[in-house]
Amino acid sequence: MPARTLFRLLMILLICAAGVAALPPEPLAEMLPAARLVVVATVAGRQVAPRQQVTLTITRVLRGPALQSITVFKPAGGYALSAGNHGPFLLDGTTHGATILGRYGPDTWRLQDIEAALRTP
Repeated sequence: MPARTLFRLLMILLICAAGVAALPPEPLAEMLPAARLVVVATVAGRQVAPRQQVTLTITRVLRGPALQSITVFKPAGGYALSAGNHGPFLLDGTTHGATILGRYGPDTWRLQDIEAALRTP
């Protein structure tokens, strides 16, 4: 993991511990290369825990293999995904157990921005 990403994760943890407002999301251009699977999906299941496990029902695949659903982990944070949350997800893998990239689940980046970035060589 790049030092810059580790630094940002450390800052997020410190800010959350201090109760300060969250940092803005990482730039899409930095996160998209790490995404092995990019989908538009709806959260179908929910487990509340520091590291939340959710099942995504996939409605559209933008990058990666065609899947109908995948069980993934959301990193620990001050927010939780709920059943019915819908939007784009960047995942670091293509199999069950992959991790959601970004901070806010489907609200991290706009779908139009992701689609445009995927079209750019």
